[in-house]
Amino acid sequence: MRKNRLLITLAAISVVALSTSMLMAAEPKGDDPLATPGGDEDLASLSIDEMSERGSGLVRRMEKQLAESFKLLEESIAAGDVAATTARNEAITAMKGLVKLSEQNLLTLQQRAAERDRQRVEHEYVKITIAAAKVGEFYAQIKSATGIPIDLELTDVERKLEFQGQLPVVDDLVTNFETPPDVPEPPVHASPYF
Repeated sequence: MRKNRLLITLAAISVVALSTSMLMAAEPKGDDPLATPGGDEDLASLSIDEMSERGSGLVRRMEKQLAESFKLLEESIAAGDVAATTARNEAITAMKGLVKLSEQNLLTLQQRAAERDRQRVEHEYVKITIAAAKVGEFYAQIKSATGIPIDLELTDVERKLEFQGQLPVVDDLVTNFETPPDVPEPPVHASPYF
């Protein structure tokens, strides 16, 4: 019994150690300002110029992802993949809005940086990093969108309606319609000239 507990404990410790080492190996290395947009970075340690440079880098990356997304959309349209085309089109619509807002935020960030207003520069930088993270999510959706290829220009579609038998006949169904005896008078108009 103790031997089993000891084996289970050792197995659990080795799994935790292995997963921790894998996570540490997966973390980005170096000082890449675009590696972890919106991550847990300390804004107080960044200068105004660094935030401006990183913000413009993030906006450039979002624009690049949007351009690549359009290429993938064209490929799915050419392949006749309706599901992928729809998914990519919806994601691109959201990405276009986020990129446009980020470009405006970048201009505001650069104006505030010229005024040396640190609080507002940080605010605009945070908005850009949040948008970059969301655009990254949409880009991942676009890259993974797949569906069933369908030929949209197929014109050899033939439809036939075949009916075998007869329609049912109901003998006691009244087919002549009469006006009911109590028809109300039409409403009186407010103006005699109407």
